[in-house]
Amino acid sequence: MEKKSWHNEIDFHCRFGIWPFQKSLDITPAGFLYCGELFPLRAITRLRWGVDQKRGGIFPKVQYIAVFGTETREFTIKTKQRDFYEHLTQRFWRAVGKRLMAEMLDGLRRGTEYRFGDFSISDGGLIITQKGLFKGSQPEFFAWPRLKWGIVNGNLVFTTAEAPDKPIASASFIWVDNTHMLSVALALLQERGDRKSLSAIAG
Repeated sequence: MEKKSWHNEIDFHCRFGIWPFQKSLDITPAGFLYCGELFPLRAITRLRWGVDQKRGGIFPKVQYIAVFGTETREFTIKTKQRDFYEHLTQRFWRAVGKRLMAEMLDGLRRGTEYRFGDFSISDGGLIITQKGLFKGSQPEFFAWPRLKWGIVNGNLVFTTAEAPDKPIASASFIWVDNTHMLSVALALLQERGDRKSLSAIAG
């Protein structure tokens, strides 16, 4: 019954773009069928999505962007329809996002570090490479209990508890792969009294 429910949760079929250049995407337990080419769910290693807002004229131009990719290829879906975008990204999360987050937590537990834009994470915290003119690249480690984080203008932003108004690192939801997975994991970590390791949220 649960398996059937998951199938229904991820099932999604759509066409997008302007005729005669329309493209199609089907999301099923078999994978993502993009314009007739099937990508099994396990082959998808990265997701990202967000709102691209450009200023100009009286009203800003808003475009919703969702991206999925394998190790070697990526595919971008753009739309101005918010409802379509929200339904699509819900399926992204249910079909692949949860698995990617679980794999990241397992990797962190085993000592793997993951890169997000200009910083990396380990199980115990954030790693930022400070570039100095004479010292070269100097990595600096910030343990999770020392950090604060939140969402600002479409970015996951980190500060220290000592200086909450001074960002030390950030990752864009729309341009940096798997930032949504990290954000969800950190939200779960925030709920714990002990914030020493991110993988602890997996139990």
